[in-house]
Amino acid sequence: MSGSAVSGWRRRAGSHLGLCAALLGAAPGAGLSACSTPEPRSPSTAPAEAPQLPTPTQLSELNEAPPAAAPAPSANERHPTASAPAHEPSPAEAALAQADAALARDQLELAQQHYEQTLKLEPQQPAALLGLLRVRWTRLNLALAYAEAPRHPEVERLVRDVEALLARQPDLVPALLEQGRWLLVLGEAERARTALERAERLGSLDPEVPSALGTAWLASGDEERALRYFQRAVQLGPEQAERWTNLGTALMLRGRLSEAVRSYERALALQPGDARTASDLGAAHLANQRPDLALPHLLEATRLAPGRATFLTNLGYAYQLQGQLEKAVETQRRAVELDPKLGSAWINLGNALADLGRYEQAEAALRQAESLDPSDPRPKASLRDLAELRTRGKAQPSAPQQPRER
Repeated sequence: MSGSAVSGWRRRAGSHLGLCAALLGAAPGAGLSACSTPEPRSPSTAPAEAPQLPTPTQLSELNEAPPAAAPAPSANERHPTASAPAHEPSPAEAALAQADAALARDQLELAQQHYEQTLKLEPQQPAALLGLLRVRWTRLNLALAYAEAPRHPEVERLVRDVEALLARQPDLVPALLEQGRWLLVLGEAERARTALERAERLGSLDPEVPSALGTAWLASGDEERALRYFQRAVQLGPEQAERWTNLGTALMLRGRLSEAVRSYERALALQPGDARTASDLGAAHLANQRPDLALPHLLEATRLAPGRATFLTNLGYAYQLQGQLEKAVETQRRAVELDPKLGSAWINLGNALADLGRYEQAEAALRQAESLDPSDPRPKASLRDLAELRTRGKAQPSAPQQPRER
């Protein structure tokens, strides 16, 4: 799926919540790995690692013409304080601005010092209190991905602390957004929706709010509503590559492959050289049975991020579709070496070996996939296919599988 998810996702306080990781779980016969983190659930034509979404409204229009520019954010969104003063900033406001700038540069110690200085000058200043929480989050070095860290004690503490802040400042949109995103990281989609929907009702124009809501609804199984939120995020943030990536992933898992390709192309134009987006675009082409168009993007993704096993398993699938079975096996072996727990790569390796007639090696790979997740139906389906191949005494192509990542 896109994507995912997570390398290529910014981890700073202001980073975008990636969609890929939110969703996934694969069905037998699915194809590859579009996002690079969790396990996507996609139709048999969709590549791995991409979330699955529906088909409401005029989505094609979003891909064909730039959305209208979003209105400027309200003062409450730009800053948790009431409004931006037109006069000379006070010492507390100056310290807060320095803290925000340091946090944006990932200078965490400096940001913490300035936030603490702000609180000395103006105790209980909400933006400074929230800034300190963001510093703590950034130090965890976790991906902003759905269910990235279930029951993580420090993330749970962050949620409790931001809830305490919201008890005093219930309309603080930036705090509601952080609460929702951190709850998504814990895998608590319903609680996340409550916070994010409140931010939306308060008139938030931050594109991250509908984007995070799309992830939450997707994780809850409401794909149609999720897609609408991803569309809204694109309208509010048309120059943000992540918005187009998430939309592309949603479209791909919905089987709307041409629109997905256009969305990924828009994302790549906005953020050239991004490995995850290149892999997602390649995955969309693979889902559309166009390995010739996919291969350049997948090669670029693995060049930019050689340590990403999901990118390699996509590349191996492309080689398999082109009949380059030895290259497919070699690439899948590299994938399982990088991530021995990536079940989809073991399944793809087993399928490629079966196509070469190496049945014993194929069975060993598929058994390994089965042992990693006994509830996954894909290895069992491939093992049945393998048994039939052995009975007939000849190999037939097998459909590679989408990754089911941790």
